[in-house]
Amino acid sequence: MLLTIQHLSIHHQKDLRTLVQDLSLRIHTGDKVAIIGEEGNGKSSLLQLLLQEPAPDHLLVEGTIQRHFSAPVYLPQTLPKALAELSLNDYFFVDPDELDYDLVYRYADQLGFDSQRLSSLQSLDSLSGGETLKIQLIRALAGPADIFFLDEPSNDLDSLLWLEHFVATCPQAVVFVSHDEDFLNHTATKIIHLESLKRKQVAKTQVWQGNYPAYKEDRKQRYQKQKQQAQNERKEFEKTMDKHRRQKAQVRHSLINTHDATAGRLVAKKMKQVLGRERRFEQQRKELTQAPLDEEAIQLFFSNIQPLPAKKSLLKRGEFTLPTEEHLHAQDKIGIIGANGIGKSTLLKRIYQEMLIKTDIRPGYMPQQYQEMLPDLETPLQFLCPSGDQLQEQKALTHLAQLQFTRQEVHHAISDLSGGQQAKLLLLKLVLDQANLLLLDEPSRNFSPTSQPQIRQLFQQYPGAIIAVSHDRHFLRQVCDRVYRLTEAGLVPVDNF
Repeated sequence: MLLTIQHLSIHHQKDLRTLVQDLSLRIHTGDKVAIIGEEGNGKSSLLQLLLQEPAPDHLLVEGTIQRHFSAPVYLPQTLPKALAELSLNDYFFVDPDELDYDLVYRYADQLGFDSQRLSSLQSLDSLSGGETLKIQLIRALAGPADIFFLDEPSNDLDSLLWLEHFVATCPQAVVFVSHDEDFLNHTATKIIHLESLKRKQVAKTQVWQGNYPAYKEDRKQRYQKQKQQAQNERKEFEKTMDKHRRQKAQVRHSLINTHDATAGRLVAKKMKQVLGRERRFEQQRKELTQAPLDEEAIQLFFSNIQPLPAKKSLLKRGEFTLPTEEHLHAQDKIGIIGANGIGKSTLLKRIYQEMLIKTDIRPGYMPQQYQEMLPDLETPLQFLCPSGDQLQEQKALTHLAQLQFTRQEVHHAISDLSGGQQAKLLLLKLVLDQANLLLLDEPSRNFSPTSQPQIRQLFQQYPGAIIAVSHDRHFLRQVCDRVYRLTEAGLVPVDNF
């Protein structure tokens, strides 16, 4: 036994909402426990609390967590600022006793990271997103560990199949947060689902002892069964109430039109019985099966987009390493894949900068590092409406509510929002700007598995052109018309993806 969690509840005191409600679970050696849920529902907070206490000041924790592990390893969602300025040499060789260097070099080779770079003076903050994740994985996995706590380990990684295999087969327990549906399908043996219902006023925490596909199917069936049962019970109850209302109307009519005292007493007694029966019916109404609650789906649409003519060429052969005879037209949807560090994000940024110069194109850009576009100290409302115009603010508030932002969250500093909420904010900015060309760097990376279908559909139905860097296999299959692999020689068409 590595973790015993009993009746754990986590309350966000600043926002006056519950994130985790009455969670009880035991985690054993070899368990692969996935924490899933919508953006901002407290997944990272729960992961960190399971790792260690105390909780942050803004969280109130009830219940107990008994930790029986001695060598936990934590991989955060983003590289800590304290490590960003370190060189690779310092990161790997300052404390040599901590690491098994046979494993360091083996994992570097398996993850496609040049082992000669491990002793270089290159700073960590100069690495690509995928490379940063790789070196954290290499160091984390090469140290002593009896349990891993991983926050979005599949984000930006080109070696997903390797990571899936490692997590699925390693002897240690792994507790992880992930939005990647394929990764969840192939790794998780237990599920913790954090839900926030009724506009985030009601927390619901579910535990599933099994894999993710089985959980999805069971959840779907339970939802449909409860929904059907609630409808059937309500239908039968309404039939009973209709009959009762007719009887009550008849007794009331008799009571009004009866002038004989003896008959009047009998009718009054009957009315008392009818009213007593009505009180019982009202009690039965409370005991009816309730219609199942579900989290509100994301409501966001690209509207009033003026797409460019379908045959208009945005990129021609030879531009930005585009292969010979290849063109990017104004309504194409292109995916770009490739090894970490090959330059995918750099290429996308160059294309965006070139498109900004063109007067007939309105480009929108979603970078991999959200801080490139999001000012940390501003609130979502200030970011979307810098002029303070009331009509614009009202429109923005409506959209933010449809994206499940609470009234409190729209006034939080952007730096206090979760990665998924920041992604939603950038996505909303693209919609409000009415861009007719989208340049997206890992656009689905921080959206929950339950939001992913809506996100893919949103981009699939987008009337303009898309160039997207992505490691998300579902996204590439559903959204992109063509996929290219970026190599040192340029972009190479990929037939099967």
